[in-house]
Amino acid sequence: MRRLSLSIAMIGCLAQAAPAALPVEVQKARDLWKVGKYAEALEAFDALAKKPDLAPAVRDAIALGRADALDSTGEPDQAMTALREAAEAKDNKADNPDVWARLADLQFSRGDWDGAAASAQRALKAKADHLLARWVAARLLDARGQGEPAIAAFQWFVDYHNAHRDELLADPPALLIVGQATERYSKATLKGEDLRDETNNIINEIYEPALKADPNLWQAHWLEGRLFLANYQEGDARKDLTKALRINPSAAEVIVTLGQADLQGYKLADGRKKANRALEINPRMAAANVLLADLNISDERFLDARDNAKKAVAENPRDEDGLARLAAAARLLVDPLGAQAVESVVLANNPRPATFYAALAERLADRRKYHSAERAFLRSIEADGNRADSRIGLGMLYMQVGREAEARDLFDAAFDSDPLNVRAKNMRLILTHMASYRPVDTAHYTVLFDPTQDRLLAKYMSRYLESIHGELVKAFGYEPPGLTQIEIMKDHEKFSGRTVALPFIPTVGACTGKVVALASPKTSKAPFNWARVMKHEVVHVITLQQTEFNIPHWYTEALAVESEGFPRPQPWNKMLVERVPSRRKLLNLDTINLGFIRPDEPEDRQLAYCQAQLYAQYMLQRFGPDALIKMLAAYKRGLTTDRAIDECFHVAKPDFEAKYLDFLDQVVKTIQTRAGEEKPVKFSELERQLKAKPEDADLNARMAYEHFARRDYKLAKPFADKALKLRPNQPMASYVRARIFLAFGFDDEALAAIEPAFDPAKPDVRVLDLLAELKMKGGKLDEAEKLYEIGRKDDPQNSKWVASLARVHLRKKDPKVVNELVELANNDADELTLRKELVKRFVEMKDAANAEHWGHECLYVDVYDPECHTLMADALALGRKYEGAIEEFDVALSLKPKKPELIQVRRAKALHAAGRIDDAKVALDEILKKDPEQPEAKAARAEIK
Repeated sequence: MRRLSLSIAMIGCLAQAAPAALPVEVQKARDLWKVGKYAEALEAFDALAKKPDLAPAVRDAIALGRADALDSTGEPDQAMTALREAAEAKDNKADNPDVWARLADLQFSRGDWDGAAASAQRALKAKADHLLARWVAARLLDARGQGEPAIAAFQWFVDYHNAHRDELLADPPALLIVGQATERYSKATLKGEDLRDETNNIINEIYEPALKADPNLWQAHWLEGRLFLANYQEGDARKDLTKALRINPSAAEVIVTLGQADLQGYKLADGRKKANRALEINPRMAAANVLLADLNISDERFLDARDNAKKAVAENPRDEDGLARLAAAARLLVDPLGAQAVESVVLANNPRPATFYAALAERLADRRKYHSAERAFLRSIEADGNRADSRIGLGMLYMQVGREAEARDLFDAAFDSDPLNVRAKNMRLILTHMASYRPVDTAHYTVLFDPTQDRLLAKYMSRYLESIHGELVKAFGYEPPGLTQIEIMKDHEKFSGRTVALPFIPTVGACTGKVVALASPKTSKAPFNWARVMKHEVVHVITLQQTEFNIPHWYTEALAVESEGFPRPQPWNKMLVERVPSRRKLLNLDTINLGFIRPDEPEDRQLAYCQAQLYAQYMLQRFGPDALIKMLAAYKRGLTTDRAIDECFHVAKPDFEAKYLDFLDQVVKTIQTRAGEEKPVKFSELERQLKAKPEDADLNARMAYEHFARRDYKLAKPFADKALKLRPNQPMASYVRARIFLAFGFDDEALAAIEPAFDPAKPDVRVLDLLAELKMKGGKLDEAEKLYEIGRKDDPQNSKWVASLARVHLRKKDPKVVNELVELANNDADELTLRKELVKRFVEMKDAANAEHWGHECLYVDVYDPECHTLMADALALGRKYEGAIEEFDVALSLKPKKPELIQVRRAKALHAAGRIDDAKVALDEILKKDPEQPEAKAARAEIK
C-alpha cells in the first residue's frame, strides 16, 4: 500500500474534545496555534497551566495544546513529556483517550512503535472507537508490512463514516482522519474508474464538508493539495496548498509539500528555499530534511544528501522515506555495503517496504543508476502491486534506456490502476504518438523519426552520426555497446514530454546516457545546428556509459562542449572579462554543478558551460594530453572529484583551483576588451557625483551620454560641450557630439567632432567604431580598414570587428573577405546565410573541399531548405562527386523549390558529367517539352549533341 510521506500529527491532534466544552482562554490559545502563531500559543498555554485548581479535562486540554505548539516548533520530546505528565496525573479518575492517542501519534512519528502501540491501546481501552487511536493502530500495521490487517483497519474508518455521517459533519478534524484512512483503503483495494470516483468522493464528501464546517481548517486544503500532487496535477495542488498557507503561514507541512512540488517541476532552487523555511519553523522536521536530501541528490551533492538523510533518520529511525535517502546517498557515494546495511534495517522493520524501495528507486533513477533503480522499482512493485507510482517510475526508467515497449505496458497498468495520474496519462499519449515512428539503422545508431515529417532529417542525421563516431570513440577510448538510440521528436512539446513528462524544458536536445532525444528543427521557432547538438549529446552517451554514470554533471558537459569544436561565444568572453579579474561570482568545483542545475542568475548556466570547458582546457594545458582520460578512469572507479584530482595529478584541490584561476587570468588577457571600462552607475548616483564635482570632465561626459541614450539631445549637448571645454577631445563627450550631428544628417560635422578624439595608442571603443563607420560611409575604405584592424587587434575575440572588416572587404572586392566570413560563421553555429555565401564563394574559387565542408554546414542548420541541397550539389559536382551531386539535386527538387527548371538543368549536367548520357538527354528533353525555349536546357542539350 502507498503511504504518504508526511506526518499527519497536525490532523490527529485536532481530533480532541469538542472545543465548546473548553474555557474561552484555552480555545483562544488553540486558535493562535491553528493560524501558525506557535510561540504565542505556547506562551498562552504555559500561562494557563500555572492556574490553580484546574479541572482534569481543562488540564488535559492545556497539555494537548502545549504538545501541539511544542511539536510544531521542533520540540517533540517536550511535547511527549507534557502528555505523559497529564496522562499519569494522580487525580485522574480515568484515562483520557485524547491524551493517550496524541501521545501514541507522537511516538509513532518518532519511530517508537512499541510505545505507540501501548499508548494507542490505553486510548482504545477508554474509548473503543477513538479515531486518532485507531488511526495510529492502523498505520502501525501498515508500517510493519501487515497488509491484510492494515486494510481491514482502514476499512473500519470507511464503515464508521457511512454509519456516522451526520455526527462527523459536526467534527471537521475527525473528518480529516477518516479521509486519510479512506485514501489508504481506496489505494489498496480499488482501481480504474472506481478509484477515480472514490478519490473525487474523498475530496467532495469529506474534505470539502470539513472546510465548509471550519473554513480555517488549513489541513483540509493541505490534504487536497497532496492528493493532486501525487497525481502530478501540480497546478491544482498549488492552489490548495496556497490556500492552506493563507490560513497558517507557518504550516511547515504545507511548505514542505510545496517544496516537493518544486522538486517535481525541477524548480530546485525554490524547493531548497522552502525546505530551509520549514526547518526555520520546525528544526527537527524529518520531512524537510528528506526534501533537502532529494534536492542535494539532484544537485549531485551526495555528502550533503547523506547528512540530511541522517538527520531525518535521527528523528524517526524507522521512517522509510528517510532511510531510502540514506541508502541512495550510500549507493551514489559508491558505498554498496552501507546501502545494503540500510536496506537490512528496513527489512527488519517491514518485510514488504514498498515505500522504501519506491523512494530509493526514484533517487537512483534521477542520477541514472539504472540497474540499481530498476531492482528497487521491481522490489517496490513486488511489495505492493497496487502502487501506480512505482510502475510509472519504472516506465520512465525504461523510456530513458530505450525500452519503450516495456514502458508502455507499465504506463498502461499504472493508468488502469490510477486514471487520475497525469504522468501516466501523458506518457501513454507520447508512446501512442511514437508508435508510428520508424527507424533508420546504421552500424552504431538507430534513428527514430516521424515518417510524416522527418524522414529527410533522419537520413542525413544517421550519416552524420556515423561520420563522427570513429573520431569520438578514438578521442575517449570507449565505444558504447550495441546501437545508441536517437529519437527525433516531432515538436518541442513532444520532446519535453518524452524527456521529463513535462510540457516544457529549456533545451532542444537531451541525453539519458542510453537514449538521445531531439526536438525536430522543422518545428522549432528558430533554426539551430542540429549536428552540433547531436555531437554534444553523443559525447554524453560515451562519457556517461564509460564511467558507469559516475561522471559529475560539470565534467560530462566540459567534454561535450570541448568536443563541439566551435570558438568560445562572445557572451562568454564578456562574462569572463566582467567576473575573472574581481573573482566576482565565479564558479568553482564545489559550485559549478549548481550552475547547471539551479543557477542563481540566468547568466550562471552559461557561465557553468563556459567554466566547465575552461576546466578541461586548463587540465590539458597543465597536466598533458591524457589528463581528461585519466579523470574519466577515476570517475569510473567511483572517486569523487577531490580524490580524482589527487590521484590523477598528485596535487591538492586548493592548488588545482588556484592555478585554474591563474589560467583564467591568462584567458582574459587574450580577450582584452575595453568595452566595459566604465563601471555602471545609476542615474541618481551620477547626478549626486556631478553635483559634488561639477567641473569634472568625465562626469559631465557620462551625463551627456546618459541623456543621449535616452534620446534627449537637448539635455545631452550642454553636458558634452562643458566636458569638451574642460578637457578638449574627451572621448565620450566627442562621441556624443558626433552622434548628435549624425542624428540631424551632418556627417562632415560628425567626422570633425570625432576624429580628434581618436587615440591610436589607447583607442576608446565607441570613438573607434564611429570613426571607422564614418570613414567607410565617406568611401575611405582603406582608412576604415586600418581602424577596424586596430579594433580587432585590441579586442581579437570580438566578432564585431570581424564583421566590420568583412563589410569593408566586400566593398573592396578583397578576397580576404572569405576568411572573415569563415570566422563569423564559426562564431555562430546556427547562422545559415553566411554558410550559404561561403559555399557560393568557394565554388567560385574552385575550392571543392571547402565548398563541400560549408555545404554540409548548411544542411546541419536546415536540411529542409532546397537551396542548401542545391549548393551542396554544386560543391560535390565541383569535386567530381557526381553521384552525390545528383542525389542532392533530387532532394532539392523534392522540396519544391521556386525555380525547379534551373536545378533540373544542373542535375542533367551532373548526369552528363557522371557518364550517364542517356539519363541526361531524357532529363533535358523533359524540361524542353514543358518549355522549348528554356535557354539553359537548350544550351545543355546542344552540348550533349
